[in-house]
Amino acid sequence: MPNIFFQVLRRMRAPLITLILIYAIAVLGLVLIPGKDDQGQPYRMDFFHAFYFISYTATTIGFGEVPFPFTYLQRMWVVVCIYLSVIGWTFGLGTLFSILQDKSFQQAVQLARFAHKVRGLGEPFYLICGYGQTGRLLGKVLDTRGLGFVVLEQREDRINDVLFADYRFDVPVYAGNAANPEMLQTAGIIHPQCRGVLALTGDEQANLAIAITSYVLRPQMVSVCRAKSHAVAENMASFGTNRVINMFDAVGQRFRMALHAPQTSRLWSVLNSFPGEPLPPLVNPPRGHWVVVGYGRFGHAVRAALDAEGSTVMVIDLHAPDDLPGDAYIVGIGVDAATLKSAGLERAVGIVACTDHDANNLSAIATARQINPDLFVVARQNLTMNHLLFQSFKADVTVIRSQVVAQECLNAMTTPTLARFMELIRLSSEVWARALLREIESLCGTQVPDNWVVELNGNHQGAMYALMVNPTPPLELRHLLVDPHAPRHQLPCLPLLIIQNDNEILLPPPETPLYFGTRILFIGRTSARLAQQATVNQYRLIDYVRTGVEPPAGWLFRKLEARRNARQTKEDAVEMTG
Repeated sequence: MPNIFFQVLRRMRAPLITLILIYAIAVLGLVLIPGKDDQGQPYRMDFFHAFYFISYTATTIGFGEVPFPFTYLQRMWVVVCIYLSVIGWTFGLGTLFSILQDKSFQQAVQLARFAHKVRGLGEPFYLICGYGQTGRLLGKVLDTRGLGFVVLEQREDRINDVLFADYRFDVPVYAGNAANPEMLQTAGIIHPQCRGVLALTGDEQANLAIAITSYVLRPQMVSVCRAKSHAVAENMASFGTNRVINMFDAVGQRFRMALHAPQTSRLWSVLNSFPGEPLPPLVNPPRGHWVVVGYGRFGHAVRAALDAEGSTVMVIDLHAPDDLPGDAYIVGIGVDAATLKSAGLERAVGIVACTDHDANNLSAIATARQINPDLFVVARQNLTMNHLLFQSFKADVTVIRSQVVAQECLNAMTTPTLARFMELIRLSSEVWARALLREIESLCGTQVPDNWVVELNGNHQGAMYALMVNPTPPLELRHLLVDPHAPRHQLPCLPLLIIQNDNEILLPPPETPLYFGTRILFIGRTSARLAQQATVNQYRLIDYVRTGVEPPAGWLFRKLEARRNARQTKEDAVEMTG
């Protein structure tokens, strides 16, 4: 803000000097021109009264002639001063208004306000670079979870989307180049409360620049970057990026998992979905002949997954692919019946409509269902605003680009332990995954459960008290499953993974002992998460769930309880010696 003030002063230098000269000449003239007092005697106005008169006259207030009525010569001089002051004020106000309307000045003011807001953040936050469809989804989920964030977006038209969004707190936002290290520093990348950076712009070179800046300025901070090509993804990983997200690779992995292990794939989808959404259904794509309409990066990923599982694939694309033999593709749009039939749609078991245009995808699905109503349909939705159209088509699988990237980002940013758990479940059997899905359904009904991590460290007073100050009785996992408000009831949550002392325990039993530094991944209702947070943060509650005895609340009662315990201990010692 001081820099802006000095910039304004520099541009207002000429108008201010002009006004000062006008006032000085006007005051000097009134002092030098003789007047007459109420007795008709000559007098000269002093500097104070001259300045006083010019001040209210030049500002059009007009209190009259003071201290005595003016002579004709004085009035002629006042007329000159009035016109001069009008010219001076017009020059000054015109320059000031032009400064206020100047685009660079407005940006400087916005940047100063943005920097002031970021510096004043006292709670942990994430830096989101790019506020497209993915950024909007992440902002909504982070806000629901009570996590703050700062937005840096290149396009100015998206700034209003942040300003008018119904978030719980005032989100600092600025339209600037996220690839600029100085801009990232202003946005809070070196702020002590910054927990991570999300590079989600549409330009992967800008995302790479963000990854480099994050690695140089905050090498230990979590960074998640979006990439479109494998070369850029490898470059990002070389700069220490914790998670590089390629939407098309993620889709290919999920689709291959659905073909190979449908129950594990459904469990993966449940853990990847946003809390509160309907539980995703079981997706079991059939093996056989498939038709893929659109052979971009999405089509490449899906075709590779189908090939790996032994299915035959016919590709339809506007351009002849360089990596396919001539009998494996057809050149065309893929929305007309003739092209689809020539691709073998009549004998196909499924179709993947994955072009870059939603209208073409919907048209291809509609035509394909007229030819073969029993097809398994996979649709790619590019724009979020078309969700009603895709819902009405009722595809077996609808892949929303922004949702896939947002889910991957959220898992990597807020719950890294969940990402580790999802790596482990790939090694599990279908029977194990089906049994866990049944437990989740019985726990949370038809909605996607919340997931969270409890880390027993110095940030939780209750956990520190139970582990370090008063470790008797020993803290076990079952104590964190007790409802602190109703100790006879269990919280609606399920422990999925414990990581302690470099050991990993899947679905740990309730009797598992807990130690300092233990991380526990839970899944369940949001109410259970809030109750658990209260337990690990309050030593009274953690004592209550361990012993079932409610400790005294007030200072006086705690003193009396401590004295009673000391007396009881002394009596027990006397009995033992006796």
